[in-house]
Amino acid sequence: MLSISLTCRNAVERTFCDAINIFRWLFATGSHKRDMSQVSFDEADQLREFLFAVIESLPNGMLFADRDGLVVAINQKARKLLGLVGFSVQDRSCWDLLQHVLQVSRVDLARLQGAGANLLCEVATSDKTGPKRYLSIARKELRSPFLQMGGFFLSVEDVTYLHLAEAQFDRQRRFEAMQEMAVCMSQELKNPLGSLELFASMLNRELAADPDSQRITTRMIGAIHTMDHLLNNYVTFASLPEPCLGRVNVRRWLDEVVEQVRQLDKADKVSFSCHYTHGQEEIVGDEALLRQLLFNLLLNGVESMAGGEVSVFSRSLPAEEGNSPFLEVKVVDQGSGIAAKNLQRIFDPFFTTKDRASGLGLAAAHYIVGAHHGLIRQESREGEGAVFTVLLPE
Repeated sequence: MLSISLTCRNAVERTFCDAINIFRWLFATGSHKRDMSQVSFDEADQLREFLFAVIESLPNGMLFADRDGLVVAINQKARKLLGLVGFSVQDRSCWDLLQHVLQVSRVDLARLQGAGANLLCEVATSDKTGPKRYLSIARKELRSPFLQMGGFFLSVEDVTYLHLAEAQFDRQRRFEAMQEMAVCMSQELKNPLGSLELFASMLNRELAADPDSQRITTRMIGAIHTMDHLLNNYVTFASLPEPCLGRVNVRRWLDEVVEQVRQLDKADKVSFSCHYTHGQEEIVGDEALLRQLLFNLLLNGVESMAGGEVSVFSRSLPAEEGNSPFLEVKVVDQGSGIAAKNLQRIFDPFFTTKDRASGLGLAAAHYIVGAHHGLIRQESREGEGAVFTVLLPE
């Protein structure tokens, strides 16, 4: 995924360099090379308009600054990404803008002040309630071919979906490794486990005249059966089904799963609220797997708290440049939250911080989302509940 981002950025840089070469050629045509003092105002004004047209046509946001960091020019894409639409940048330092608009730390600003620097910024919405976005900012130096002038430009790119996809791809690789481990573990343990069951059963029969000792062997056999059951679950998990796609009514899907979880004994002290603003009536998906997905996310919230509320939100996200429209489903709980050290591990198979839990619920949810070509992300702070956001293509 990073290679995609780098390819896009290199394409922007090549386009900008091509524009610079055009200007170099325009000023160098004729029998001798001309500098700006030899160009009429009208011609210089036309060339300046052409330069701004090139800047506005670039797919990335572009912010140009002089050697001191004062903003010289900025295109509309950069204004939109940086939240500067309708905001005057005249006589403003680009470092001041990044620090106060994006809340970029001084440490990160120091990194951007070196030639060729790159920075990935996590940006929250103005009201702090919307989904976070990720901006990639790259610095390149500028040298004027005509005058003794210099500066740099910052290329700004929205890599939110690339960032999420990269994280999901990394989790998927770990997920596949854990699947292979489950198969190998089952194959290695099945035979000795079968032998243990055989010997324990023989011993149990021989101790028929000794009830106290036989009670111990009976418990041994029960423990062996439990281990065998767990291995069977892992093997089943290691060969997850392919989705059988069809049309899924969104509201019915959400309502029925919420009602199903509401009926559980462990949800007795938990209340549920639903807030739907999605526009599409149906999406393409495997209804059984999508039910399992939502059930697992709701159950995870229920199990994380002794009482409180679990909320389900839905909305439609319009198509953006290079991205399809999505249905966003968000599950918010008021539970104990997730420790920072565990945030990147919660989708790993068999990872759990709960007593008597298999650790397969969120791993299965991750698989189902990936099988539907969607994305899932988590946000949480320990003691402050958790938010799981699922993006599913229409």
